[in-house]
Amino acid sequence: MISLDTTSLLKTIIGLALAGLVMLVWAGQRRLLPVFEANERATRWLAFVAFRLVPFAIIYLLLDQDPRSDVQFFYERAVPAMQGGLVYRDFLSYHAPLFTYLTVLPLFIWNNARVLILMMALIEFVIANATFRFVRPTLPDALLRYVLYYLLPLPFVAMVLSSEEDIWMWGFGLLTVALPARLSNRQFAFLTGLIWGVGMLTIKFMLIVLLIPLFFLIQERFYYLLGLLVVGIPSVLILYGIMGDAFLMPIQHTSNAMAPNLVSVLRPVLGSVFGQVSLTSLNWVGLIGTIGGASWVAWQHRGLGYRQAFPVLFCFVFGLFMVLLPSAPGYYLFTQAMALVFVVLGNTRTHWLRFAVLNLLLVVQPILMIVYANNTQYTSLSMLTQNPVYALDWGIQVVELAGLIWLVILTFKVMPVSNRHSQQANPPNE
Repeated sequence: MISLDTTSLLKTIIGLALAGLVMLVWAGQRRLLPVFEANERATRWLAFVAFRLVPFAIIYLLLDQDPRSDVQFFYERAVPAMQGGLVYRDFLSYHAPLFTYLTVLPLFIWNNARVLILMMALIEFVIANATFRFVRPTLPDALLRYVLYYLLPLPFVAMVLSSEEDIWMWGFGLLTVALPARLSNRQFAFLTGLIWGVGMLTIKFMLIVLLIPLFFLIQERFYYLLGLLVVGIPSVLILYGIMGDAFLMPIQHTSNAMAPNLVSVLRPVLGSVFGQVSLTSLNWVGLIGTIGGASWVAWQHRGLGYRQAFPVLFCFVFGLFMVLLPSAPGYYLFTQAMALVFVVLGNTRTHWLRFAVLNLLLVVQPILMIVYANNTQYTSLSMLTQNPVYALDWGIQVVELAGLIWLVILTFKVMPVSNRHSQQANPPNE
């Protein structure tokens, strides 16, 4: 029998309520969408205030709860950076070098970990509105999807409780598709490489899994590569000159096994096979599979043009990443959640029901795995019979993996359709 602690119980209840609310809003869209449209700006602000600022005020101001998860991790790194410390050399970090220094900025206003949650929520709000404006010309129910995104359980937990920054990757992608259409192919490719080079320095080095496939999508590949190198080469030289090979610290994050993914689900079945292969080797296999598979898809769809293919390719890359990498945690779905909502998911009950359930499970499963299963790695089927938590955790991972594979397949199928519907509104640079 599983005895839930108060925090886990509340998180589960919130997830259930939000998933149910998603389906209620979707079911009532014919009545709600005209109301939303008549008050467009107010609707967008209300979604942000009601599902980000109000929960923040209740949890951290009214109830005076301390931030947990990555929020505290970010704050503990931002404080020494604020005092002049050097990332990697003076304190641990799994992020790109500029990230910690960006988290320092709000501390000058309020030196408290809570301010980082507000910072991340505001940036998410900016990205959500930019996405809305990007898809609005070709998506009649864009405002409905905007509201549905704010109701989803995983983005709510990732932002209000964990203050995750992975949504920034989609934000950098929006900067590239927003480049002026009057640019020549070479100018567009160079500026795109430049923007992604800055992205690599700002968020996480895992962006490489996207940047390599993009090479095969862009027509003027040399200028794209040149843009990346203009940022990358001086940055590497400066980092190495200051701290030696310590700047490679983020790569060490791959030493932790996460779930759900193919390895976490298949390990109990093929324990003898995985027992002979190190986690680092499995991560390399996953990386090669992700980059190779996404590069093939990018090459096959290069005729669509960057602006048409990028949003869907973005979802495909990180979907494949979550399925194949044993070090990819479930909350990485947050990376692509906004793009999935606005670009990939159809306006069908099946799509939204599956996505809402997947969101809910990705909120609940980490509670079981971390709090009640103590991050146990299941190496045999017999282990699952030793503890009901183990069996429940693994069973949920199986369902989650099926949901992630469904999203990867759906994303692949959507790509050519995306081109036919949006070509007129967003002519490609190449």
